[in-house]
Amino acid sequence: MRISVQQERFDLGAESDGFARGATDMGAVVTFTGVVRDRPGGGLQAMEIEHYPGMTEKAIRSIAQEAQTRWRLGDVLVIHRYGYLVPGERIMMVATAAPHRKDAFE
Repeated sequence: MRISVQQERFDLGAESDGFARGATDMGAVVTFTGVVRDRPGGGLQAMEIEHYPGMTEKAIRSIAQEAQTRWRLGDVLVIHRYGYLVPGERIMMVATAAPHRKDAFE
């Protein structure tokens, strides 16, 4: 399991590839990417996300651990950004690996 709360942009392809490469005993790898969404009709200049170091990572890790218990997940990756973000930028990524796709998707 890897949890990263960071200000820097991340390379979706490199992160996905690295995660999948490490999941050789899994039959499914699923990824989700969240992006900054503009308001209907436009007008959003940016959003700023703040966090409490230590607390944020602990909360995300707890959610990921609960998911591993609830579904048969072999591995989990969560990247969540903070700071000044404009429409279209990636906010977060979640990747799951499981022996079967149903668990990875759920």
